[in-house]
Amino acid sequence: MLQVVQKLTYLPPRFFGSGTPLWCRTVRFALVLAFIIPSMQMPLVAAAAHSEAAEGQAKEKPPSWHRETELGRMALLKGEFDQALDHFQKALSLSQPLPASDSRKAISLSNLSLIYKHKGDLSQAESYSRQALKAMNAAGMKDASMFSVELNNLAGVLSEEGKYAEAIELYDSSLLILAKAKGEVSLEVAAVADNLASLHKKLKQYEDAARLEEKAVQIYQAKLGAEHRELAVALGNLADSYLNLGRISEARAASERSLSVMRKNFGDKHPAVASAMDNLAGIYIKEGKLVEAEALELRALDTFKESLGENHPDVAICLDNLSDLYTLQKRYKQAIRRAEDALSVAERSLGKEHALSLSIKTRLNSLKEREQK
Repeated sequence: MLQVVQKLTYLPPRFFGSGTPLWCRTVRFALVLAFIIPSMQMPLVAAAAHSEAAEGQAKEKPPSWHRETELGRMALLKGEFDQALDHFQKALSLSQPLPASDSRKAISLSNLSLIYKHKGDLSQAESYSRQALKAMNAAGMKDASMFSVELNNLAGVLSEEGKYAEAIELYDSSLLILAKAKGEVSLEVAAVADNLASLHKKLKQYEDAARLEEKAVQIYQAKLGAEHRELAVALGNLADSYLNLGRISEARAASERSLSVMRKNFGDKHPAVASAMDNLAGIYIKEGKLVEAEALELRALDTFKESLGENHPDVAICLDNLSDLYTLQKRYKQAIRRAEDALSVAERSLGKEHALSLSIKTRLNSLKEREQK
């Protein structure tokens, strides 16, 4: 049986100075098998699954595999990836003597793939995910939900590696299996649709992305209700696609609704709300509503500072967005001051050689040259 536990962190603010008008975080499917992760503890969306066969066998065998897997889970939740890796490797070793029909080997391989993805070793993550799929196939799970989730996870790794064609094929296969196993209108289908939409955006295929995000929005609303935080995330992603397609009024409607739902879930002093305000401000700018955009930007900046601290990268992004807004209004002194503040925060939080720091510095120098003319 497959269960999905989803977690919202927050929608990162747009960074339109880089040429990308809106940046929203999509739902991510990180696979942690054989247990359910509490929804507010994981930094990414988590999926937990286990087979009934494995549960039955666990009653007859010593719980060593389960203990190592649980210890790995606890270390993962704390961000202690090296310890988690050690426990999951021990769990894999304990699963080796088990028959092919036992799902625990596949679960261990998948957990190892997840750890390596967290550690940034995409080559190892891909290798272990492919091994997990082979183990699931050997166990007769090719049409099972667990198999489809692992297809989704491997697609996510391949997408980060730039192997886009295969990633799209795997996402499509995952959707087909999940639709058959769980139904077309299921949270699992919505999550994978969001992930596939994210890949289409990376390829600038915004029509395909919008189609998938519209489907996800419909599913979240039907399954979770009109005021659920996951719906707010999906609406923010959809607004991004609409904006890229030039469907500005639809983008504004989706973004305003996203902000409203965020507020109902988190109040006014949460980074998710600040980011939704910042993203909506970007749409107002496209519409020429610069006064309204500035008011939202300033509120977003205050909220980011209160909720994340003065030296968080999102504060730098928001400051830089304000600088660009002031530049559009030809308020160059204010634009330079905000850009200088943004650069200071970015360099303190990310370092002088980070892409964000370098991008802000380039625009700041350009602003100073413009003012001197």
